[in-house]
Amino acid sequence: MEIDDWVRRLRERGAVLLRDVFPRDSLAALHEVASRCLDAVAAERVLAQRYRFNPFSHSVPLDALAGFGGGSAEELRAPLCAPGLSTLFRGAMGGAWTCRMEHCWVRKKFSPSKAPRSCYHPQNWHQDGALGVCFPPEAGPVIPMTPLLTCWIPLNSCGSDSPGLEFVYRRQETLLHFKELDDAALRRRFPLQEFWAPCLQFGDGLVFLNGTLHRTYATPQMPNNRLSIEYRIFPAGGE
Repeated sequence: MEIDDWVRRLRERGAVLLRDVFPRDSLAALHEVASRCLDAVAAERVLAQRYRFNPFSHSVPLDALAGFGGGSAEELRAPLCAPGLSTLFRGAMGGAWTCRMEHCWVRKKFSPSKAPRSCYHPQNWHQDGALGVCFPPEAGPVIPMTPLLTCWIPLNSCGSDSPGLEFVYRRQETLLHFKELDDAALRRRFPLQEFWAPCLQFGDGLVFLNGTLHRTYATPQMPNNRLSIEYRIFPAGGE
């Protein structure tokens, strides 16, 4: 698929799957350090506090990897240098872009049979454009979305043997209130064919817009866990 086709698909559907785009050597190095980091912070409270480990989503900020041999910020952002990616971001954002490290995350999602019994849970339906938004108690007037897009890269194959992502494969121009994000309600609201849970191989990735509805996709039959990195892309010069 050409870059113009990527941009068109993103604008029409809210998400685009990029096949075999990201350098495997860079992803393999990130997988190793991410595994080491998440195992350490999950096991020791002091490290969990230092590196801002979130046990509910089993995640750490991307820059936490620097403390476990992950290298500089530039090295941690190396996958964003994949050919064509900058042009895609520029086309989607309508201009210059920047990656803000404080909003980039490394996550581990578990096979349902291997998930911790404590506070961990898969991420439910949400929109990344809700970042920083304060919702009223009840649905009402349209709330502006935070301008951003997400570049999501699994560090192992996912969607079949390990948890992936599921989307409502339709561009959303506005934020849904959190009371509207129940799975049953969304399945009444959108046709079945618009629910999409792609399988990704090592080297693949996804880019999706701020309004795109998505959640963790996991089935009881999946035997393996998944590691992933998500980069948040903002308009250059934005706060």
